[in-house]
Amino acid sequence: MSDVIQDLKYGIRMLARNPVFAVVVVLVLALGIGANTAIFSVVNAVLLRPLPYEDSGRLVTIWGKNLPKGEDMDSVSAPDFADWRAQNRVFAEIAGSTDDMFTLTGAGDPAAIIAYQFDANFFHLLGVPPLVGRTFLPEEEQPGKNHVVVLNYALWQSRFGGDRGIVGKSITLSGTPYTVIGVMPRSFDWPQDVQLWVPINVDPQWTGNRGIRYLRVMGRLKPGVTIKQAETEMNTIAGRLERQFPTTNRDQGARIITVREFIAGDIRPALLVLLAAVALVLLIACANVANLLLARASARQKEIAVRTALGASRLRIVRQFLTESLLLALMGGVAGLLVAYWGASGLVAMFPRTISNLSIPRVDEIPIDGRVLAFAVLTSLLGALLLGLIPAFQACRLNPNEALKESGRSITGSAQGRRFRSALVVSEVALSLTLLTAAGLLMKSFLRLLNGDLGFRPDHVLTFRILLPEHKYTTDAQKLAFTNGVEDRIKSLPGVQSVGTITFLPLCGWWGERGIAVEGRPVAPERQQPRAVWSSVTPDYFRGMSIPLVRGRLFAEQDDAGATGVAIISASLAHQLWPDEDPIGNRITLEGQKQPREVVGVVGDVRQFGLADEPKPEVYQPYAQAPAGLIGFAVRAASDPMSMVNAVRREVWAVDKDQAVGYLMSMEQLASESLAPQRVSMVLLGFFAAAALMLAAIGLYGVISYAVTQRTHEIGIRMALGADRAAVSRMVLGQGMALTLVGLAIGVGLALLLTRFMSTLLYGVRATDPITFLLVVVVLAAVAFLATYIPARRATRVDPMEALRYE
Repeated sequence: MSDVIQDLKYGIRMLARNPVFAVVVVLVLALGIGANTAIFSVVNAVLLRPLPYEDSGRLVTIWGKNLPKGEDMDSVSAPDFADWRAQNRVFAEIAGSTDDMFTLTGAGDPAAIIAYQFDANFFHLLGVPPLVGRTFLPEEEQPGKNHVVVLNYALWQSRFGGDRGIVGKSITLSGTPYTVIGVMPRSFDWPQDVQLWVPINVDPQWTGNRGIRYLRVMGRLKPGVTIKQAETEMNTIAGRLERQFPTTNRDQGARIITVREFIAGDIRPALLVLLAAVALVLLIACANVANLLLARASARQKEIAVRTALGASRLRIVRQFLTESLLLALMGGVAGLLVAYWGASGLVAMFPRTISNLSIPRVDEIPIDGRVLAFAVLTSLLGALLLGLIPAFQACRLNPNEALKESGRSITGSAQGRRFRSALVVSEVALSLTLLTAAGLLMKSFLRLLNGDLGFRPDHVLTFRILLPEHKYTTDAQKLAFTNGVEDRIKSLPGVQSVGTITFLPLCGWWGERGIAVEGRPVAPERQQPRAVWSSVTPDYFRGMSIPLVRGRLFAEQDDAGATGVAIISASLAHQLWPDEDPIGNRITLEGQKQPREVVGVVGDVRQFGLADEPKPEVYQPYAQAPAGLIGFAVRAASDPMSMVNAVRREVWAVDKDQAVGYLMSMEQLASESLAPQRVSMVLLGFFAAAALMLAAIGLYGVISYAVTQRTHEIGIRMALGADRAAVSRMVLGQGMALTLVGLAIGVGLALLLTRFMSTLLYGVRATDPITFLLVVVVLAAVAFLATYIPARRATRVDPMEALRYE
């Protein structure tokens, strides 16, 4: 132990004697360790950290699966859910739920509230007790007894001040009193962003209809049951139901997904790519530090020779180097934790959390917890081991007799030392090219997205959403009167160019889909009907959003409840239903409607879910003929639309003082946030690639500079024998560019191998895009040339007389 303490004290003195070296090494390690820890903290929060539910590893979501179409995340009908619950032998329990919305009034401005309907045992299934009060009882699912509510923690704090006395009191949701019976803890967030829960309230007309699928089902697997076994069991049940009910359950299967997989969603591949990228940055940083340590070891050759001559064993020398590298790595690790803390905070700010549901799940929960600390410590220790062994291994091969001579070669001056340093530089160049290629592909993909066509103009458009309470707006006439009244008042505001409404605004993350039957054609089974996103729109919506008319006409004020039913369809739906004929004048019937509608127009496709997704077929109907309780407003303004927020609220409240105005934001903001995952991935990967490029350039510069220093005597002899400056420059440049070319060749192969795993993250760009590869090779070669040119130029200024006296 005394020897270890002696090594520590000596290591600290050695680092204090050369503070610039220590600071440089610590900063490089802090960059590598901090970036890795920051990204790992996100991966930990999203993919690794235990979910706040009891035994969450056995929790799964259960979905219907439309086998012919390959759609595997369908909701489930109430009768099918009842049969699933009664017939399965693989789940300890299952529970159903469905989404809902309310308008909360009283105690402040009206607010639009995202809610969920849970059946009575859903909270028990998740295994999370309430923070205050209780959850639902079985009898509270019955009509007349279901006006009870459980609040989430955030709503309880923001709206009711965290008052525990709220339990037992009444709040008003969409004009109906509900009794608060409980509050869930802060960690409970199922589904994400839901603000309150009410007992499930199944419409009596739906209880016997297997064709109306609206329930989302969760289950807890019995101990020892695997996902595959459960899926086999549920598909067996689905097969029995298909034989019993061939009309509604034909080709219906089941798909089971773990809750972890469901929450992580499509963000998992992007996170793993970023984690791999930042690991490459750490490897490049370690290679740079290894080169620094080797250069430092060369300056200590006489010290090592003296230690060896005095009887120090190889183990003792290795331990001394490991001790010093451990000190550097621990300091780098502590500094890296600070970088990780700042980086994690920056990541939280980079990802939006809006109703578009396009953000990373649990992104606001990125703690530097025990697992993250363990990762940082482990990374530091592995770095210390790697960095300490490299110079120690070289030092152990030192010949004390040669080292003690004034003219003895340094450790790194040996052929083996030069080869090792060169190998480190080649690896840095290869890894940098891989990162630069990945960043280039993402950047090109992102630019393609930015230049893509949404199908409408998002500039200068203010959007907001309204949910009309059913108790207050019971008739179509009342809904129409409210919508027309709000439109007329907003149109009168200064700077407003047009106002239109649609049921499901583009990019908002909300949508509804219906089957379509074409008049004059055999009616296909329900699950095989062509389907399209549907919306009710007012006449000015298409003009205000600048959605182009392809053929036919747009809706007019005359398309009211007393006129013939009409519809406008998107170009993709027109091509799908009538590929070789004009759709104008044909008639279609939407699922759930009895009267057919005449197609009077075709408009351009709209990318409902963002530029990264293909447009879905859409069908529009006049709002006057099919008023909906959910209304999205699109207000086109002459200037900044966000300057009109307060005025728009006032005009809505002038029509109905109890109406909530939800999700006020510009369409440009929605469009920007729809690209948030791609933007963040591109920015982070670009940052890592830039860091790798800088580190590779520094590493190449360091190796060539050191080689010039080592070969000063040789260069002096060459120049004394007649070599000109150009020849010396070519010699040094050739050495640097030879290393670069080897690194580029290896890097291209590595990039071709690794970037194919990014194909799901790219849009309009192949993972083997030749232009990106060529551009990256040119950029990296240019940077390498610059890093080599500086020491090459210095070599040409060597004075032969001084060089001949070198050593």
